[in-house]
Amino acid sequence: MEPKLKWLQRRLFWENNNELSNIIQKMPTLLGCSVQSNLEPTLDFCIEAIGIDKNVIEIIEQHPSILGYSLEKRLKPRLKEARKANMEIDKACFLRIAKSTEEEWDSNLKLQLRTTASM
Repeated sequence: MEPKLKWLQRRLFWENNNELSNIIQKMPTLLGCSVQSNLEPTLDFCIEAIGIDKNVIEIIEQHPSILGYSLEKRLKPRLKEARKANMEIDKACFLRIAKSTEEEWDSNLKLQLRTTASM
């Protein structure tokens, strides 16, 4: 468990244990996630999607549950749909991609497609 905690601390540029402690308190199941098959690929995906480490760190600090979401079933398909709908992939959009229920996401996507079509 200690290597996982050190990896999180190093990867998210946390200088002390306070941030790590807060994340674990918000999402204790994080301790059961694999670095190689879950945490690292999800963080890499987030950085690739919005491009700025600082924004990703803020998102993870505020919403650590994102690290537990499925890349293949939730995050990647929604990012692909958002790009296809010409959504600007910023921090707010990424949070909608990650945190929205299926119904909320479908509604956001339809609204974007209607907005894009009327331009």
